[in-house]
Amino acid sequence: MTPRYVRERTRMDLPNSRLNWHVFNVCEHGSVADGKTENTQAIQTAIDMCGKAGGGVVYFPPGDYLTGTIELADNVTLYIESGATLWGSSNRIDYEHGCLIYAEDALNVAIRGRGAVDGKGTSFWKRQRGRWIVGEWRPNRLIQFVRCENLLVEDVTLRNSPSWTLHPVDCDRVTVRGISILNGVYEDDGPNTDGINPDGCSRVRISDCYIQTGDDSIVLKVTDRPGGNTVCRDVTVTNCVLVSSETALKIGSESYGEFRNIAFSNCTVEDAGCGVGLWMRDGGLIDGWVVTNISMTLKDGGQPIYFWSWKRTEDTPWGTVKNVTISNVVASADGCIFISGVDEKHMQGITLENIRIFMQGGRGRREKFHSDPPYPFTVWGHRRSPYDIFCRYVDDLKLRNIHVTWNTPEKAEWGSAIRCWHARDVEIDGFVGRQASSSDAPAIWLKDVKGAFIHNCRPPKGTGTFLRIDKGSEAVTLVNNDLNQAERTVQIEPNVDPRELFENGNRVRPEHSDN
Repeated sequence: MTPRYVRERTRMDLPNSRLNWHVFNVCEHGSVADGKTENTQAIQTAIDMCGKAGGGVVYFPPGDYLTGTIELADNVTLYIESGATLWGSSNRIDYEHGCLIYAEDALNVAIRGRGAVDGKGTSFWKRQRGRWIVGEWRPNRLIQFVRCENLLVEDVTLRNSPSWTLHPVDCDRVTVRGISILNGVYEDDGPNTDGINPDGCSRVRISDCYIQTGDDSIVLKVTDRPGGNTVCRDVTVTNCVLVSSETALKIGSESYGEFRNIAFSNCTVEDAGCGVGLWMRDGGLIDGWVVTNISMTLKDGGQPIYFWSWKRTEDTPWGTVKNVTISNVVASADGCIFISGVDEKHMQGITLENIRIFMQGGRGRREKFHSDPPYPFTVWGHRRSPYDIFCRYVDDLKLRNIHVTWNTPEKAEWGSAIRCWHARDVEIDGFVGRQASSSDAPAIWLKDVKGAFIHNCRPPKGTGTFLRIDKGSEAVTLVNNDLNQAERTVQIEPNVDPRELFENGNRVRPEHSDN
């Protein structure tokens, strides 16, 4: 018997024209909730009957339902009650479309309730050298929606996915709200168990979720699909708590199209290999991405912000990244910020504002690439990127109200706090920080920077050289800074014309007043 509150709740969610709503209890259509009986056909029968009736709710009362692939139809809601779990079959023959729950070209489909969907991921993997790897076969996704419209996933728990967990493809009007994704991390890290991967989707809202994954938590993509959408746009992600063995909030690396009007906000990252990441590999476009109000503690060698651009193949065109703002970030991590465009296609209009980073420097895997980062940098190099804020091949770069502090004991090899190389139109405003103790590096190092405006900065006690202007740099303005704590204000390399520096209104130590 379907509980009355389920029937009444679904009625209240409907407009008046749809009050004759249908509820199909799967147990009344042959399903057995014992965790052993294979229920695929019985569940699919309830779904098909619901669809033929014009839509309604397919209801799972408390119990354990073993199933293979089930496919949703227009206007069908799966309602998984508290205490109910859908268990994915371990048998390959029980799967179609490579996933457990599937819908294609469907309208108004939903998965709701306080129950769970368990993909039994470990049954498809094997242990090798202390970690999980893919066995002979696994489902490609736990849940996949293709070309669906007005999609809702709400309140449910998705756990133990064998691969990507929730993959909407070419969908429009997607809402994911209040769900939990529980996949293994650390020693139980499953291979490629991403959380939510909107792929070529538009008008997407993800909110109020807890996501724990063995790969990326939330990642926007445009994959290479003949005939598929080539735009991912109008996406918001907010109020989520994330734990990831890789990147918590990400765009890419599949970037075969455009990403426009993207906003991530009000999230905490308990741990991740990277907090906020961008990978441009496939000649696409990222235009209009805002990230704000993020707090992260990255305990396992993580990098707060990592932007990387290169080509997947020799024939791939260069991608475009522009108009990106990241603000109001607090991070404790093993590195700071890495942004690397390409010489042929600089990133444009990158703003980093109100960011405080405590650089732990505890893993010791970054020294090899720190002093002279290779170009191109290794694609998955977020755990090996430099310790400092390192930006190259960027135009119209704004670093505002950035505060960097070092762990103790400090190591001289950590070097500068900020390095900008091969950049145009750089503004550094309100920076507080210095080089690592005992380092002969400057706090800020400019190399081949054409146009820099440095103002309102306040290096703390212990600062050595505040600014180094290196080869290729031109038109550097240094005004209205409190440089009283710096032993040396500016070091101009011999290959730079001293007339390229303009200074005015800086407070310096008395012995530097003639500098």
